[in-house]
Amino acid sequence: MRNNNGFTLVEISMVLVIIGIILTGILKGSSIIRTVQVNDAITIVEDIRSATAIFKDRYHYLPGDWPYTAGEISNVSAGGNGNGAINAAESANVFGAGGQNHLFNAGLIKSPTVSTWFGGVTVSVRSAATSGVTAAFATLPNVINIIQFAGLPCDVAMEMDTKLDDGNLATGNGRASVATCISGGANDPVPFYAVPLQ
Repeated sequence: MRNNNGFTLVEISMVLVIIGIILTGILKGSSIIRTVQVNDAITIVEDIRSATAIFKDRYHYLPGDWPYTAGEISNVSAGGNGNGAINAAESANVFGAGGQNHLFNAGLIKSPTVSTWFGGVTVSVRSAATSGVTAAFATLPNVINIIQFAGLPCDVAMEMDTKLDDGNLATGNGRASVATCISGGANDPVPFYAVPLQ
């Protein structure tokens, strides 16, 4: 009698089914992770807008732009000019390393720095030196200050824009520093994506 050491069709089928289940789990898991990353960025927008509204209600100015008044906000020793536009110098005082962290020190956000899984987040006037999307907002004169995200993957920026705006990086209130992007290709990651602060 010959001794066969090969696999049976049943064994090969079982291995293929197990591999298929594992691959499905991996793909589903990466989709879930991406959804969490998009929702995290959207939550950042909502938190900053909410904190800014409370700050403005309480102190009558935008964070960063708030004119300094001694003792009004603990651990804060500098402010802005109160003109309603958060310029490049004032942007550092909204939140972030080395700034006055108006929102954090006023108790309106949990951390002195704000970032996504991919990069930093800033708040500034759309025409400030810190804004990478100045030209993109040129047709929206009613938008003065923006929340700007750096280095978002194309699919994250597109999904954010779909959920917050119109799904087009070049139109609506959400704008990017590039008109289009392709996942894994041109303009991925998107250099800057921004939405209005208010």
